[in-house]
Amino acid sequence: MKPREVFEDTFRIAELLIQLYRLLENDHLETEGERVEAIRRLLRCSPDERIQVLANEVFLGCIREHAGIAPGRLRRQSLEHLLRQAVVSACTAYETYLSALLKEHLLTAITVRQSEAFPTDSDVVKYFKDVTLEMHEAFRLLGREDAIVFLLNKILTHVQKRNLGSVAGLKTVGLLLGLPDPWNTLAGHLKRERKDLTGTIGGAIERRNAIVHKADRDFESEDLDRESISYSWAKQAVSTIELVCLGFDELIEKKIREYKEELAARGETVRHA
Repeated sequence: MKPREVFEDTFRIAELLIQLYRLLENDHLETEGERVEAIRRLLRCSPDERIQVLANEVFLGCIREHAGIAPGRLRRQSLEHLLRQAVVSACTAYETYLSALLKEHLLTAITVRQSEAFPTDSDVVKYFKDVTLEMHEAFRLLGREDAIVFLLNKILTHVQKRNLGSVAGLKTVGLLLGLPDPWNTLAGHLKRERKDLTGTIGGAIERRNAIVHKADRDFESEDLDRESISYSWAKQAVSTIELVCLGFDELIEKKIREYKEELAARGETVRHA
């Protein structure tokens, strides 16, 4: 799968959870009244079967007794878990996409850029500070035709051990693939303010970590209350992740086309492992 396909396949879960929340959103489930009785007749339910009717601006549904869903189970507070998991899934799609992008295109970038392929940016240097090159590995590089592949695997192995799930992750991948000033370039491409993009992405990732590691609870409160989450905030976070990844993909694809044109002009090809 191409990196964009990897993203879309993973991101689809986040979209579904957001849509599911919107379908099930309700102030209360109806258990009696004219609408309940009309649906009871439509479904030919027995008079003693308990049914619950969910109605909002976009959905009308009926929960029959044998579904085993207790009254109050679909209250707003419970449904908020769908929004939380949508944020988690979207952030996972973001991180997975960046890893897939690096794996797909880094060899081409190194082949073209050679000694200039590794960024001098302080954040990227810090990210890779734990990567070491043993003496025997250094000697193995002498005269090796697959030296580029060797260095590529060093980088990819390090990335797999750590993660790219941060605002800095996109910057790191962009610079490694030769995209100058990635966040500003992306903001210009999307006609958006950089701070709006990075602020929303950073907030989503911070919330994802709170959900995964602390069940979204406030450990500074006496009762360990769970932080509330709104449909609008979750939808904005998920939508921004999609916008950022799709826009970034367009920029990287353009850069890779330029690399391939340069290689063709030099009469070279990418040597794969």
